[in-house]
Amino acid sequence: MYAPLLFSTSEKELHFVLFHSTKNEAYPLHWHDEVEISYVLKGTLKAAINGDMIDVEEGDAVILAPGDHHYCQPSEAECLTVIFSPELLGGSPGSDVPNEFRQRLARLSRTTGKWIPSDKERLAALLKELEETTEEPFFHELLVRSALFRLAAIIADERVNAPHGMQAAAAATKVEERIGNVFRYIDAHYAEPLSLPEAAAASGYVPTYFSRVFKACTGMTFYDYLTLYRVRKAEMLLVGTKDSIQNVARESGFSSVKTFDRVFKEQTGYSPLKFRKQHADSHTGKRAR
Repeated sequence: MYAPLLFSTSEKELHFVLFHSTKNEAYPLHWHDEVEISYVLKGTLKAAINGDMIDVEEGDAVILAPGDHHYCQPSEAECLTVIFSPELLGGSPGSDVPNEFRQRLARLSRTTGKWIPSDKERLAALLKELEETTEEPFFHELLVRSALFRLAAIIADERVNAPHGMQAAAAATKVEERIGNVFRYIDAHYAEPLSLPEAAAASGYVPTYFSRVFKACTGMTFYDYLTLYRVRKAEMLLVGTKDSIQNVARESGFSSVKTFDRVFKEQTGYSPLKFRKQHADSHTGKRAR
């Protein structure tokens, strides 16, 4: 599973993440094998899915099937987002629930705009239930799996979620396949010095043409994307480990702590130390100063 610039669920024992965002940053075009559901608590979320621009209003959700090509525009929308692997829905012996679930999602609506209010309320309640699960590992997994099964039953039910009018995602074009190779190359080598010619070689394009194609696909230059990717990895290490700032800088691909501190603050508005402290305080109910 691969979700560039987002939480990589392949790095977690339970292939599931949930996060609450109060401001949506721009994410370039990407795709992944997980299901992604973003419920809009406030404001309007502006997104593009398989080439179609949509506005998701407060009280509605966007539902992304595995393989959907999508990106979000910057907005002040407040969202509750869950990302999970269909493999968590493994059925009884002889059944193939995960693949059936993928196939159903591929032909159903990507938003809840036409759902009846009671079904929207059920969806919101399940997402809230996921947000409030205990952190104790054994019970956490049981509660997450229970809620995900019920969530899947809603979003994959044609009586609730009717077939969509958008054209189903087509097979990736040759360009997307080549840029996908670059994403995978970055994922494997981001902690090392990376150059544009190396990335171009992974795509099969010459460097000058690669630069144009990469920016057209992602909305960013290669180096801007690489920098943002490294910052996202650093955020995960700062939150999920107790590694020193020096180790986080090195493991994220930054050449020095000084460079890491400067770039991280440019991208997030916080120094690495303050970012870690703010996240820790958010879990203890304290306010970062």
